Amino acid sequence: MAENEIIDMGHASRWVRTRKAMRDPNCSVEDIAAAMGADMEGMCAALNGALRNGPPLSQLLRLSLGSPLQVQAVIAQFTEKGLASLVNTARNLCRSSDPAEVARVAARLLTQRLVDQAECRAGREERFRDPESRDELCLQAAKTFGAYEADLRVILEAALRDGAPVPFKRRLTAKRRMSSKQLVGMSLTAPPQHPKESNRAR
Repeated sequence: MAENEIIDMGHASRWVRTRKAMRDPNCSVEDIAAAMGADMEGMCAALNGALRNGPPLSQLLRLSLGSPLQVQAVIAQFTEKGLASLVNTARNLCRSSDPAEVARVAARLLTQRLVDQAECRAGREERFRDPESRDELCLQAAKTFGAYEADLRVILEAALRDGAPVPFKRRLTAKRRMSSKQLVGMSLTAPPQHPKESNRAR
C-alpha cells in the first residue's frame, strides 16, 4: 500500500500522533490508544473527501465477480487504491454486490487492517518486542478502531450507493484556540491587579 493513502499509517500528514506516541518509550498504552482514536477521527472525517478524488466507488459493484484483470484496471483509476482494493475484497468475500453487505464487510476489514498496521509498527519498537506488551497494544487498538466500524460502514455504504456523503460526527472534543478578539476581550475585562503596598518605614 502506498504511504500517501488515507488508510495507511505511514501517510505523511496523517496518523502522526499515533506514530509519535508509539516511538515515545514513556507513552503509556492508554495514551497510544488515545492518539489512535484522535487520528482515527481525522481519517473518518476526511474519508468522504478522499472518496470523491477518483471514480465512484459504486463502479466496483458493477464489475463481474471473478474478473481480476477488469477489476485491476478499474482499481488503478482510484487515488485511494488501497481502499478500493479492500472494498473489492469485501465484495468477493460476501459474494454479493449489495451495498449494505459490502460496506459491512469492508468496514470490518478496514478496522482489522488498521490493527494489523499498529501491530507491525509496534514490533519495530524495543518495548513492544515482548509478546505480552504487544498483545495489550493490539487489544487497545482493536477496541479503539472497532468503535468506529459503524461510522465507516455508513460512509462506505453511501458511497457505494452513489448517495450524498454522510458527514462524520466526531466523538472527541479538542480544545479550541482562542481568537485574537477573545484574548483582547479577556485582557480588557480582567480586574486590575494592585501592586503590593511597600513596607512603611518605621
